[in-house]
Amino acid sequence: MSEKLSEMWHLAIPFLCEYYPAILIAGVLLILLSPRLTLKIAAWVVRLVLFRLRVVGRENMPYSGPILLVSNHVSLIDLLMIQAVVKQRVRFLVRTEVINFIPTRFIFWYLGVLKVPSPRRPKEMKKFISEIQNRLRAGETICFFPEGAISGSGNLMRFRSGVQALIPPEIQVTVMPVRLGMIHGRLTGIYNKRLHFRKLTRWPVDFSVAIGKPIDPNLTAFQLRQKISELGAIAETSPQPGERPIHTAFIFHAKRHLFGKIFYDATTETWFSNFKMLLLTIMLSKVIRKIDKGTAGYTGVLLPNTPVAAGVLLAIQCADRTPAVMNFSAGEAVALASMRRAGVKTILTSKKFLDKLKWEPAEEMVLLEDIVPTITRKQKLLTILMVLFLPTRTLVRNIAPLSCYNMFQQAVLLFSSGSTGNPKAVMLTQRNINCNVQSFIRVVDWSTNDRVGGNLPIFHSFGFTVCFALPATTGTPVTYVANPLDASLIVKTCREFKVSILCATPTFLQKYMMKAKPEDFKTLRLCVTGAEKLRTELADRYRNLTGRDIVEGYGCTELSPIVTINLNNSIYTLGTRSDHPGSIGCPLPGIHARIVDINTGVELPPGQDGKLQVRAGSVMKGYLNDPELTARAILNNYYDTGDIGHMDEDGYIYITGRASRFSKIGGEMVPHEGVEDAITRCLHSENREVAVAGRSDRLK
Repeated sequence: MSEKLSEMWHLAIPFLCEYYPAILIAGVLLILLSPRLTLKIAAWVVRLVLFRLRVVGRENMPYSGPILLVSNHVSLIDLLMIQAVVKQRVRFLVRTEVINFIPTRFIFWYLGVLKVPSPRRPKEMKKFISEIQNRLRAGETICFFPEGAISGSGNLMRFRSGVQALIPPEIQVTVMPVRLGMIHGRLTGIYNKRLHFRKLTRWPVDFSVAIGKPIDPNLTAFQLRQKISELGAIAETSPQPGERPIHTAFIFHAKRHLFGKIFYDATTETWFSNFKMLLLTIMLSKVIRKIDKGTAGYTGVLLPNTPVAAGVLLAIQCADRTPAVMNFSAGEAVALASMRRAGVKTILTSKKFLDKLKWEPAEEMVLLEDIVPTITRKQKLLTILMVLFLPTRTLVRNIAPLSCYNMFQQAVLLFSSGSTGNPKAVMLTQRNINCNVQSFIRVVDWSTNDRVGGNLPIFHSFGFTVCFALPATTGTPVTYVANPLDASLIVKTCREFKVSILCATPTFLQKYMMKAKPEDFKTLRLCVTGAEKLRTELADRYRNLTGRDIVEGYGCTELSPIVTINLNNSIYTLGTRSDHPGSIGCPLPGIHARIVDINTGVELPPGQDGKLQVRAGSVMKGYLNDPELTARAILNNYYDTGDIGHMDEDGYIYITGRASRFSKIGGEMVPHEGVEDAITRCLHSENREVAVAGRSDRLK
């Protein structure tokens, strides 16, 4: 066979040399005369060289027209990506301002893109709509971007119009929703009418195209937006190409950068190199396999925020077990009872930390001070040789054979009391945490130059995801502060460690600002608050101190935890100002939120208050040993947050209270929190001094 191929190749070379000019001319003519073929070739080259394209729902695409594709708009290469997955030629509708953009004007003209006129020119718009209807009558496939422009942050923007006006009334047109998703950033963006290129942090770039089932052409612009948002959540529920669990991702990064540094202890002012952390993780994981025989698969962790705590979490995962992080702020009795209900037989802790908490060692507790001396010099030497000489994949499979590539393995067990007194054990998988991390870094313009403040306790989901999982999987340096209320140390760390991303509750941040000067937060490009409502007085103080806005976020433990961040739509104004005052922001990419009627569960239009429900790959696996509670919390793949709020046409959400903190007065739902805020403003106070409760009234 090889001899025949070789013979054919030798015969072809003289032919190619002799007719090379003719072949070249024929190729050029073919490209000039066939824009469709050119677009297909360009899409194939881009897909092969630059992108790892993942298509979801390809089977939903009809084989013939008329078809109207409705898609979000995230980059300049969206046209190539859509054409790469659609067999028939697609005519794209692009706004006049974009087509007239000089660097791309010729390309748009050559590809036959249809120019969308300005709404201020009604005659041209009427003629344009008539042309689109005629093309659909002829059976063509047309793609429409209802946002009208490229998203500045990766989030869905407001859809300017529906599609009903484009569809001829006498024929049936198949309307197909398409959702484009960039997993690791965009190559280009347009800001102030200038083309900007962004540095790639991963090669190739993961890009997803999700094609939904046909939808009703009579949907409003807001309903269309919601359909595509939900399609994004469905597409990102399953693991993405090349995705790895937290401990596996850390090992791969550490092996590539053995002497790099991720974890820093602000209290002792010491770095843990990747090499040191890798040795700690591997040796400790082998000890955990020996000492913890608990059948539930959970190993407890009772430690403050330190690099050692991060090493313990990684070691437990490498031992094919799940860390159950103990919430010591709940008190000794409650915390221990929660762990015992979860079936935890071993709790890794420190004598020094127990003394600080003033707790007595429980029978399940194993002290790290007792474990370390049992590791022999021979074991240390063997571990060093493994790290230095074993290939990464072999090392990973040797250390964690059962969980090294299992994205549905539980990543952590966290305890959330929610609105009830008994803590609920929340099971979060590796996919849950990874989904949230990737959504977060997509909208905050994350780069390898960022540094994270590790002030949030890891027993809270926000702290676990941002202060542990994010650094471990991406290699972002993090500085750990054991006590989140140590304002002086945190301010000093922000200044000396040059923290660029800081997450805190408004209460924590208020204490930090009492100790801070403007130069202390000089490198801080993004400050995100959550867990409680951000007060106007606090936001004003931060703006006066730093010249930037606090960005308010929203989430809960069951959602791994981040759902929304109130970012401005342009990534180039990130951190300098927030958008839609009073809002918690719009859902992150890959996360879909909706507002439903409290009684009927029907999705509500913009501006109407109802229950907030969320669908995403970050929705928890469930509550441990409580299937009934899990079934009540997760309905048809949607997690019911129990919060009451409304959504505007831009997709920004406004929380007005909890379902349990409303009073129905004369048929109207009155939020207690709204009354509390009004009284607090009258008192001109930065602190909450008033709590409102409801009681039954015979008349109302």
